[in-house]
Amino acid sequence: MEINRRTLMGWMGFTGGTVMSAPWLRKKMFAADSANLAQDLPEPQSAPTRWERLATQKREQTRDVTWLTHEPLTFLLRRGDHFDNEPEHYRQMLDPENIRRMAAAGVVWGRIFFDKGFGLEYEMPHIEQARQAADLMHKLGMRVNLYVGGTMFTETLYRELPEARNWEQRDQWNQWVPYGMQTYRHYACPNEPAYRDYLRRVLKIGIEELHADEISFDNVMLQAEPKSCRCPRCIKAFAEFLRKRYPTREAMMRRFGLPDADWVRVNEWQDKDQPLALTVLEDPVLQEWVRFRCESLAMYANDLYDSVKSLSPKVAALFNIKGVFSFNRFWTNAVYHPLYDGRIDMMSFDTGGYDAGIDPATGALVSQIRSYKVARRLRANCEEGLDNDLRAAVFMAFGYQNPICTPAPFGVGAHNVFTPLVEFFRAQNSRYYTGTGNVADVAVLRNWPSMAYSINATYVPATLMEQVLIQYKVPFDLLFDEQLDGISRYGAVILAGQECVSSAQAAVLLAYVRGGGTLVVAGNTGEFNEWHERRIVNPLLPARREGKGSIVVIPEIRRADLRRTATGRTFQDPEPGATAQRGTQMTPSQWVLPENHAEIFQAIVSAMPGGLSITTEAPLTTVLELLNRRESRETMAHFVNFDSRNRTAPFAVALRKQYDGAVKSVLWVSPERDDAVQLTFQEAGNTVRFTAPAMKLYAMIVVAQ
Repeated sequence: MEINRRTLMGWMGFTGGTVMSAPWLRKKMFAADSANLAQDLPEPQSAPTRWERLATQKREQTRDVTWLTHEPLTFLLRRGDHFDNEPEHYRQMLDPENIRRMAAAGVVWGRIFFDKGFGLEYEMPHIEQARQAADLMHKLGMRVNLYVGGTMFTETLYRELPEARNWEQRDQWNQWVPYGMQTYRHYACPNEPAYRDYLRRVLKIGIEELHADEISFDNVMLQAEPKSCRCPRCIKAFAEFLRKRYPTREAMMRRFGLPDADWVRVNEWQDKDQPLALTVLEDPVLQEWVRFRCESLAMYANDLYDSVKSLSPKVAALFNIKGVFSFNRFWTNAVYHPLYDGRIDMMSFDTGGYDAGIDPATGALVSQIRSYKVARRLRANCEEGLDNDLRAAVFMAFGYQNPICTPAPFGVGAHNVFTPLVEFFRAQNSRYYTGTGNVADVAVLRNWPSMAYSINATYVPATLMEQVLIQYKVPFDLLFDEQLDGISRYGAVILAGQECVSSAQAAVLLAYVRGGGTLVVAGNTGEFNEWHERRIVNPLLPARREGKGSIVVIPEIRRADLRRTATGRTFQDPEPGATAQRGTQMTPSQWVLPENHAEIFQAIVSAMPGGLSITTEAPLTTVLELLNRRESRETMAHFVNFDSRNRTAPFAVALRKQYDGAVKSVLWVSPERDDAVQLTFQEAGNTVRFTAPAMKLYAMIVVAQ
């Protein structure tokens, strides 16, 4: 069916399962229950909570502690931009008494410098310092994370290993590829086996001699065009890559109009600014070049992961691949997350510009929720600074706790953070946050060719559709092509602006619809095939019933008019060249709900026969993640309030029971109180209803069966 105003008005009264679709209808249906249940809502605790007392105590205990860092002193001295007492600072940091004070305050984790890329011989003095610190940390019951930098320092490493000069990336002008303005740091080619062999030597020392519990690999990325590596290794590997994908003359001719991979030449740029003119990758060689670069980087990282596990399966591996954003990281940095599935224990976001909050100029709700959803699909723990309470609350609600990693929240930005919220999280982590699976009614597909071949345009409808689901609190997963085999579990699958859909993928989606699923296509979805060749007939149109299910078409996701707001700000990354993309892009300040957001929400939920697992009257400035814990037969609804100036009013919730049997209790668990509060609830069939108390920042509702 295609949305129009008449169809929409006809849907306004539709409810399916636990869906209460229109706001006025939700209020009407919730009104009686809310009146009956609100009388037992708890008052805010007036005395300081135990979380506040504990945070105050730990801040006092660690007042003069010098916290551990992953950067060696030699690097700070070479880089510049440091304080004049830096050597003394490092002496204080490595003082055994300083580390004992950390442990006494309950700190059980620390990241220390190990391999920055200067060369093992040159770095051995500070590796020895790290060894002594690691030994003491282990004696005190702390876990040790060792840092591996991921770049080569030319002034020292090349003296120690002259052959390392041959490991460099080289661009089309045969120039080395530097780390931003730090031109003494060069990137190694991901297709160079000798560099990987060198890193294996590094890992062997870290795991067997320093007994690392975790290894953090930094700078896992490639640089944006025109700084892609065109060294002989990569050009040869690219030809081999093409032969595997197009093994016959006929396949090569159909794809490139050329008979053999040896005929293909990777596009060369006239100057460094020419790539900025691209808005879409229509050249088949550039399309394949993007995929080749993504697979090359992933194989490099996968090899390091396997090396870690071969030395000790118990050691966790973190890769700083960052999250998913509203610009093309496949094209920019060659990071395609599904290629890391099963070979990553932790991932770091480490990206500026995406701090949780409501943009003061535009009202956009900004968060890393999309990145958390991708990480959960990869079964990877996330590393995110928790020194900001709102960011910490999002971490608590959406993060996946990988059992091999240090129990959260003892990562960077958390091990030395002592706030009431984080102390609450530390205390409740093993009880409520581990061993969970997420509940998702909807899947949003970001398919490879659509997102890889569009520089920015496709990211607009995809981001805005996800924003509707986030703010309307629709439980959803973010999927990629590699995860389509599990779509039967979802009530709806959404493709927003996914312009390139292969015939094979269309067949999978149509089979899903015939089996009873709801397919939602928005914008120009399906106008092209997987090579960005325009279709004569779009297999996903028109809107229609198909077997047991249906196809819903949303012709347009109407972007809000932001011309009157201050939107001229640009994305800034703290690491030079790490994820920076010059040119037009959709910045987080532009993540404003589309003009037709209510219609979009209505169209999705009204077409789902089974409805949503949870509905709530919580305002659009709140977000929700729904998890269950099979071991304890509990369902947890995590609510985060982004409106820092105002508490929410009490709000009604209707939840579909996730397990068989009666509900035993509904608990409100919040850092605003010392103990959980029993809420009054009502059961009707497969639904339990209750009213959540007013909340300031974060609360968790636990339904036990």
